Amino acid sequence: MVSTQPSILETGTGLFGTHVTLEDINDSIRQHIKTENELTPDSKMEVIGDGNGFSSCVILITCQWSIPSEDLPLKIVLKIVSFDHINRLVEKAKLEGVFNISEEDQKKMREYLETSIQRNHNQEINFYEILKCGDAQRLLTPKVYFSRKFSDTNRAKGFIGMEYIEGTDIRHSYENCTVEEVQPILKAIASIQALTFSISNEEFKKIETGAWFKETMGAMMAGDGMKGIYMHTKNKNPERFAERIERLEGYGPKILNFDKAFDLNKYVGITQDVLVHGDLWAANILWANGNNNTYSACKILDYQLTHTGNPAEDLVRFLASTLSGADRQKHWERLLEQFYEYFLDALKEIQKEVPYTLEQLKESYRQFFPVGGLALLALFGPAVEMKMQYMEKSKAEECQKVVMEKLECLLEDVEKFYLESV
Repeated sequence: MVSTQPSILETGTGLFGTHVTLEDINDSIRQHIKTENELTPDSKMEVIGDGNGFSSCVILITCQWSIPSEDLPLKIVLKIVSFDHINRLVEKAKLEGVFNISEEDQKKMREYLETSIQRNHNQEINFYEILKCGDAQRLLTPKVYFSRKFSDTNRAKGFIGMEYIEGTDIRHSYENCTVEEVQPILKAIASIQALTFSISNEEFKKIETGAWFKETMGAMMAGDGMKGIYMHTKNKNPERFAERIERLEGYGPKILNFDKAFDLNKYVGITQDVLVHGDLWAANILWANGNNNTYSACKILDYQLTHTGNPAEDLVRFLASTLSGADRQKHWERLLEQFYEYFLDALKEIQKEVPYTLEQLKESYRQFFPVGGLALLALFGPAVEMKMQYMEKSKAEECQKVVMEKLECLLEDVEKFYLESV
């Protein structure tokens, strides 16, 4: 029997082209907040962070409640699973000639994305449940008010309602953070890893079995997908990147050893997997802008790709997308040493034995960098360019310089660490 349910692949008739309606939101509020109060149609809604979310539409709701209440939030960030951004990226890639696959393969890719993104959304909700076990301030966890998972009877309406924090912004990968500014994030990653050893086996297994991380990354970077990523990177500055990209392509599938990268603990002698964010790059962190243009990290967002794995995975992705290439190359070992101290401190609080050594962490960083670094290329490509096209010309040129420097150092280390590992 053919399903008559709408598909998240297509535009809906709900909020901002999604399938989610105000009635759906109020049903979820009644279920999770345990109130008969509801949002009225007078509630103001606007899309925020356009182009930041790969598979979501993020809406800021200025709440008008049916019954005035001081206990309910004044503003809510509503994150709805949506394919609008993906569709725009695909169309952009087609126009640039870096997405040349058959209609049949496109159909298979979209069907795969639909299933994987539904699972990733449910995984994010599962992970927020686990984060409640820890210290929200240290973990930089946003408060979740309500949510709805996908299911066999709900294939098109997945969303999460979270707290809104005034005066914060996202610093994209075309901006540079300082070594000092990244310290709170390192502490949060360390605390998340330590949380691994204080949750139940049932909760750990839920994250372990619910993850589609390896399959998602493999699908994005396999075959023609990786060829397109290589081509796009080369075209950004052929004089600067062409020779190295051609060498990387020449290494063939050996440099993209997913089996090793995502089972890395076995190769470096770590016996216990840890909780991994999986998508911890610049655009998934909220920052508050303080005095003298200094920033402080407020929250870590977007846990769709959470899984269990190696302790260096998040560190490679985070450091390579936030620090300048020069700072990362100069300070990565010292930063890992600082991270390890934060991790030991977090473990002491729960009185657990240390599951890996500092040397195993550093070796993991080196071993994971080729695959983890190449996975970042796409995040320096169309996603960044879509943001920069709305900037003033001089600012866009400055941002482009930052991206080029990060890319050059990233490619240099991808090759360096790969050659050291073979």
